[in-house]
Amino acid sequence: MRRKVFSKPQQTPTFKNGNKIVLRLSDFDEYKEELVRLRNSGQLTVGKFRNRSTAINIFIEYMDKVNSINLEADEITITARNVYNAFNLFIKERRPAVHTLRTYLYSIRKVLEHILLSKYDTFLSQTIGIEVFDVEFYLSQLSKSTLQRKARQLKEYQEHEKEKVITDQRIKDGLKWLWILLNTKRTRTIENLRLATLVAIFTGARGSEINDLQFQVEVDGELLSQIDTKRGIIYLHRKKLKGDATKSFTPIFVHPIITEELKIFKKLYIIDSTESIFGYYSIDKIFQKYYTPQRAFTSQKTLERLYENNAWLKKYPPNRPILSLRAIRKYVDSYLQARMFELADRGIGASLFGKGFVGLDNMRRYKNYYLGRAEGVDFLHYISITEDPRYFMRYKKFTKRIFDGLVDKLMPELAYVVHRETLLKVYSSKGREKNIPNKKKKAFVE
Repeated sequence: MRRKVFSKPQQTPTFKNGNKIVLRLSDFDEYKEELVRLRNSGQLTVGKFRNRSTAINIFIEYMDKVNSINLEADEITITARNVYNAFNLFIKERRPAVHTLRTYLYSIRKVLEHILLSKYDTFLSQTIGIEVFDVEFYLSQLSKSTLQRKARQLKEYQEHEKEKVITDQRIKDGLKWLWILLNTKRTRTIENLRLATLVAIFTGARGSEINDLQFQVEVDGELLSQIDTKRGIIYLHRKKLKGDATKSFTPIFVHPIITEELKIFKKLYIIDSTESIFGYYSIDKIFQKYYTPQRAFTSQKTLERLYENNAWLKKYPPNRPILSLRAIRKYVDSYLQARMFELADRGIGASLFGKGFVGLDNMRRYKNYYLGRAEGVDFLHYISITEDPRYFMRYKKFTKRIFDGLVDKLMPELAYVVHRETLLKVYSSKGREKNIPNKKKKAFVE
């Protein structure tokens, strides 16, 4: 049987310049403007925006160094050879990590594909080809140590090992620093930082997930709650998870402290509940700036006074961040893992997860669910902890019990960055008012 043919075979179209592309520099400017528009409208993640923008800057810089740019004619000549020469020069001068090189090559390939198809109606694969954008094309001709010296690799490895261990004291020191910021720079940005820090500590969420938070989202005229303060649920948008729409969100129960803090923040600062809580700026960059003493306080005299008055601060270099979102996530991960062992030893959670090693493994998978990892999502694929009344209260109480231990660990520093109304509402019925610190005291100034 022959297949029905609708058209005659056509020759493969070719770009008019063969294996050479001649583009305008303004094409890249327009593309970057489009990136900004997509980022501002929330259609592009912070990471992808940063990767594409930086990759373009690097590409133009090194194409200029290999004499592929004619500024007077506003032209850039792109061939496989000069792309290869440009990236080889980039490797020689910058010695990037393999991951960085892979990211830049991939980003530039996508940029060129977009420009060629949208403006010139042709494909990159039909002109200079895509092989020159494959990182293995470079690694096969270079030792990986060429990209980074052995000493640099060893230093990064040791620093990475140290970063795996985030102590209670470091988180508490970060809270002390946040208290200082709240008492010296009381702005909306610092209030954003306060809320983002608390959300990170009680959820272990990634920066992109926190940055994406809204109280409500609108679809087809219907308002849906992404943050349900009545039920104590946050639907975190897990962009790291691959799959259909049913896997891209993870609803998690949050501690009453976070629920109350969100209510206060909404009342004070949110006009439109469908807008992003933290705006479209990267929350990671806010952490990077304000948790780095030298960047938070540009006055040298103020910085020196802070270091003189706070002995605990002297162990942190002024040009390095005291705390980061990644560090908080690692801390929460380690805390939850240890807490699971502790609760399993006491037989708590057996009715939800089972007994012995099976129960412990299921608790570990619940931890991964909470942190937005694929294994955890698979674990709770066939049950609903938010809609099924058989599970709702049991998982909610269990999660609260987990984080009650974290609250105890981080006191009294935690209490100084939480609204007093929150503490009174959460703990007043338990006769613990006397344990709530008086924030008027200069708690961390020695």
